[in-house]
Amino acid sequence: MLGKLLKYEIKATARLFLPLYAALLVFSIINRFLNPFAISKPIDNMSAQLFIGIISMTFYYVLLVGTLVMTVVIMIQRFYKNLLGDEGYLMFTLPVQPWHHITSKLLVSILWTILSFGVTAGSIALIANIKDLGKKLTEIIRAIRHITGDTALFLIPVFILTAIAFYNVMIYTAITLGHLFQKHKIIASFGMFCVLYFIYQLLAVLVILIMSSAFLSPITPDWKPTPYEINVFLISLILLAAGLTTVNFYITNTILNKRLNLE
Repeated sequence: MLGKLLKYEIKATARLFLPLYAALLVFSIINRFLNPFAISKPIDNMSAQLFIGIISMTFYYVLLVGTLVMTVVIMIQRFYKNLLGDEGYLMFTLPVQPWHHITSKLLVSILWTILSFGVTAGSIALIANIKDLGKKLTEIIRAIRHITGDTALFLIPVFILTAIAFYNVMIYTAITLGHLFQKHKIIASFGMFCVLYFIYQLLAVLVILIMSSAFLSPITPDWKPTPYEINVFLISLILLAAGLTTVNFYITNTILNKRLNLE
């Protein structure tokens, strides 16, 4: 059943994201040839191209910001409307556990978050028209590998995925906690998010200081962290994010199981 929920969620969200991605890439191609900042001839002789280029670049920036913002907005909207809004009556009549709903929302949200950043980065690279892009990316990876070691090349993507999951589930938890209030549920959800964010930031600082104290003590003006120290620091962040994600997931699942109120 989880597979069916994922299929349904992907179909429902793809109708919103795919046209947005297509529009972003189309304007990227247009701006690659009409970039007003690349015009070297006198403006008097290029007024039409300059005007069209500025309009096109404006639309591109709007789409660029809109893609990133809509990724967050749609993720929140899908969770709230499908599970805690009017659609919740239907969703919770399905023969699945609440954690299936949470997991499907989370996995699809992670998918679109990664795709949104990927398409955004690709559109910027398309406009920039960087020569030997593949070679430069290889050099960047080689430099990171030299500084952090081979293990970090695996840990960095894991940390990114864990961080995305953490923030998604934290938002789910804030929305679910806010829904327990009888009135002003949206405002309450925002307030719960602020509370959770503040608590987790304090906890993160505390845990990082405790776990990395052995590596921070030798810091001097010319101190450089070793690959081992960097890897330990990344692992500590991954474990912290994974632990908090588990706590948030448990809270959300428990409320949806025992305290759900769709009135």
